[in-house]
Amino acid sequence: MSSPSLKVIIVDDSPEDRETCRRLLLCDPAHRYAIVEQSSLEGALETCRREAPDCILLDYQLHDGNGVEFLHSLRTLGGTRVFPVVMLTGTGSEAIAVEAMKAGAQDYLVKSRLNPEVLHRAVANAIYKAHTDRLLARQQIELEEAYRAVQEASARKDHFLSTLSHELRTPLTPILAAVSTLDATSASSADLREIFSIIQRNIELEARLIDDLLDLTRITDGKLRIEPRLVDVHRILSHALETCRAQTIARGVTLTAACNATAHHVRADAARLQQVFWNLLHNAAKFTPRQGRIEVTTRNPPDAADRVEISVRDTGVGIPAELLPKIFDAFEQGNPHTTRCRHGGLGLGLAIARALVAAHGGAICAESDGENRGATFVVSLATVAGPAPSTETASSRPGAQASSKSAPAPRKKSVPAILIVEDHADTMKMLRLMMRRLGYQVFTASSVAEALTVFQAQPVRVVISDIGLPDGSGAELMARLRQLDPQIIGIALSGYGMEQDLQRSSAAGFAEHLVKPVDWPRLEAAVQRLLAKRSEPTAVATSTAAS
Repeated sequence: MSSPSLKVIIVDDSPEDRETCRRLLLCDPAHRYAIVEQSSLEGALETCRREAPDCILLDYQLHDGNGVEFLHSLRTLGGTRVFPVVMLTGTGSEAIAVEAMKAGAQDYLVKSRLNPEVLHRAVANAIYKAHTDRLLARQQIELEEAYRAVQEASARKDHFLSTLSHELRTPLTPILAAVSTLDATSASSADLREIFSIIQRNIELEARLIDDLLDLTRITDGKLRIEPRLVDVHRILSHALETCRAQTIARGVTLTAACNATAHHVRADAARLQQVFWNLLHNAAKFTPRQGRIEVTTRNPPDAADRVEISVRDTGVGIPAELLPKIFDAFEQGNPHTTRCRHGGLGLGLAIARALVAAHGGAICAESDGENRGATFVVSLATVAGPAPSTETASSRPGAQASSKSAPAPRKKSVPAILIVEDHADTMKMLRLMMRRLGYQVFTASSVAEALTVFQAQPVRVVISDIGLPDGSGAELMARLRQLDPQIIGIALSGYGMEQDLQRSSAAGFAEHLVKPVDWPRLEAAVQRLLAKRSEPTAVATSTAAS
């Protein structure tokens, strides 16, 4: 079998030299050559672009320039890695040889010493060197990409661990606060009921976080087990809606449900299927702003009557197009700086939901028209024959729930005013309860904007603020408050306690940075100590505390 043809361009203004190179090349018994001749540098680049040669034989000195200039111009087409060059010259100058090699030529030959063997070997070596350089360059790019991927993976791991620390610490703050108040003999029955309710909710949240981590480990190890049996999708969905009702009410989000599927029995693990629905509803509630809507529907598709589709549609922040393909990846949270501070979570719920749906032989997909356009998650499962549907009362069917507001707190007189800025509802409740029991008048806010409004309306002397807030950071808030009142006292509360976190708090103007879960005696001592430093303590006029 003959070797493939090699295309060679000879760039030389001497017809005799071009003919010599042609004749010597054609003496090679191992290769066939397609030879293109070029008598000047003018137009040589275009010839290379058009002909795409395997090698260029380039004269050093032509009537319209020298070969080194051409080598520099050749870089616009990829240089000698793409088009290997053997430089030819009529002299044996070492300086010319060095100049040519520095400019990128693979080899340098003196015309008077040319013979078939020397020329064939030079062309073959030039092609081999260029090919090797291309491989090395490609491998370098791949290594750099692999290194970046490792760095990104390491950054994601660090972010995950940092977020995990924050997420596990945050529920502990109200738990510890609630427990500490049980020693207070002044607690009323209503206070105790609220305290125990807070403890229960946050212990359940902590357990759910740990369960998610364990589930992810089982999924990764291929050890996730389900116990399928005949279940009613509508009944399971109703339980999930009931579980999420308090969350949607607290966030001021309208939740509606329309169970339209006539075939809604499947073989599934009831607990695992409820976990899928809870994850989707929790995800929708988390990313839907106040006054938004979440619509849950079921149906049997016209083209697939033996399947039931459960859709969870929200009017929330939406999903960018570039994020959709990886929205079900574990730890995926889009922009970590935005998502972590504004919405929280570890980025495990959707990954677990996908694995659980797949374990049931179903499918799950996400749809969104882009940022701030809402999102829809659809679960599809195969139906089976079930018992005759029973009549349900209107009160037992899933439906919308109205939002509610807490009643205003009792009035406080002539006591220092504290503003608590915290978007974790139970943490805010416990902070408010503790500070009021210590004799302070307490105002609360759950965002930067709300905090600024309260601060400008009330004579606040101390601000206790979380760092991660829905519309900004506690550091940004403190900087703006100090512009309004340079003497304002600030105490930062955060689940993040690295040295750089403390430095950022100090730079923003916080006098203290306390890491969650909060050491309550330390917080009390910090407030008292910082208030004592105020040169002109003032009293607060009678007003109703915001809550």
